[in-house]
Formats: sequence, C-alpha cells, structure tokens
Amino acid sequence: MARQHTLEITDHRWVTPRLRWLALRAPDLARDARPGHALLVWCNDPGDAYRLLRRPLFVAAALPEIGQVALLYEPDEPGLSWLARRTPGETLDVVGLCGRALLFTDRQRNLLLIGAGVGLAALLFVARTAPLHTAVTLIAIAGDQDGLPPPFLLPSAVEYETVVNASLTTAVAEALQPARGTSPLAWADAVVAALPHHALAALVQGIRAVRLRQPSGFAHALIASPPGCGFGACGVCAVELRSGIRLPCVEGPWFDLRDVREF
Repeated sequence: MARQHTLEITDHRWVTPRLRWLALRAPDLARDARPGHALLVWCNDPGDAYRLLRRPLFVAAALPEIGQVALLYEPDEPGLSWLARRTPGETLDVVGLCGRALLFTDRQRNLLLIGAGVGLAALLFVARTAPLHTAVTLIAIAGDQDGLPPPFLLPSAVEYETVVNASLTTAVAEALQPARGTSPLAWADAVVAALPHHALAALVQGIRAVRLRQPSGFAHALIASPPGCGFGACGVCAVELRSGIRLPCVEGPWFDLRDVREF
C-alpha cells in the first residue's frame, strides 16, 4: 500500500534544456522501487488551493546504496513548473510507491525498449535494472534533441538509439525499420513500450510485419495515469482494454500489448 512521505531533495538539475533530474532521500523507497513504480508529488505551497492534484512521476532510478530515488520530468505545466523551482534541502510531500512493477523472465535475452515523453523515465529504470544476461536496446523518441534523456543516465552496456521527429507515429515506424535493413523486432525476445496510444498502433503494425505470431507477454505497453488519487478511487485513469476496464494507477502501468484494444 502506497504511503505518504516527506522527502528531502538532494539534487535537482537540468540534464537537457527541457528535462530535469530530481533526486530524493528515501532509503525505504530506494530499496523497494521497481520499474513502473511512480511517486505522486504534491506540487503546491502549503495553504494554497491551486494545484490540488498530485503529479504522478515515474521513478527513473533507485540507488539503495545511498538511499535515494530519482525522477526525470519536463516542467511543461504549472504544477511541474512549481516543482522545477524547488532546491536541494527543501522537502516534498510525496505518496508512493504507486503502480505495479514490470517483471523480467529468464527467457528475455534481447530486450527492446521504445518510448517517448513521460514514459521514458520508466524505461530508464528498466534499462538500469535488467538482468545481467539481458542485452538491452533503448530507442528514445522526441520532437527535438532537448527532449531526449542524455546517455550518461544509462548504463554503458545499454545500446542507446534516438529518433528526432515531430511526428511520433512516423518516428516509431522509422525506428522499427532502420536504414540498415533489419528491424529490431526481428531479434527482440521482448518489447517494452512507453508510447501514446496512437503511436502504439505503429508498433503493433511493425510487430505484425516482422513476426508470424505475437505470444502473450512478448510486448508490454505502459499506460500513464493523469493527475488523480493514485489509489483507484477516483477512476480518472480508467482505460478500456480487451479484458475490461482497468485502472493503470493500481493495476498498471504495464499491460500486455495484446490486451490493448484494436487501433
């Protein structure tokens, strides 16, 4: 069960002109955090009543050896702009850990990660925690270079590819059909995607074009939650999947791509 915490900011910096890296002192969370977990951050001054909904931010890294967790975000709306002005030594009102973790299997030898936007933070965590026997490729997509996580946030063993394109759907298709002629879907044992729904359609088409069949569990899609309660009570994040109505804040954020409704 997610609990409320008061966490001290230990580091807060720009890693690109658009992306902020926020480290928090949280020994318990650092020990328990897994890829897909999120923190709900209250982005408001005490006594104010302007931004009442907590902002869900995916954990990008957990460092249990120093008792810290880190978030990667873009301050592109008033709440996150408030957060971007906070400095080391200040504290934040946070609820977490929220959501369910992505589980790895022994069959995953070649893992393909592809994402854009808010879900890239979760993919960074996946890349950092993949089993040692797993070869990891991360394809990050953004409308411009400043929206891409810098390579130093990733382990050196991860193959990191980037695509810059104003059209996300076009970028996904481009990433899955590289100039060298072999789609990464041909060698991947598993795919983890953090893409908006309309871009997932391009991923589905790519899988169908390359693979004869898509077994259950081959591809997982991250469905991000909007600001809300984080406990499944408000229903703001509800999505309709083949298996029925699901709440990403408590039942996700990872769902089998085959369970996502037809595009």
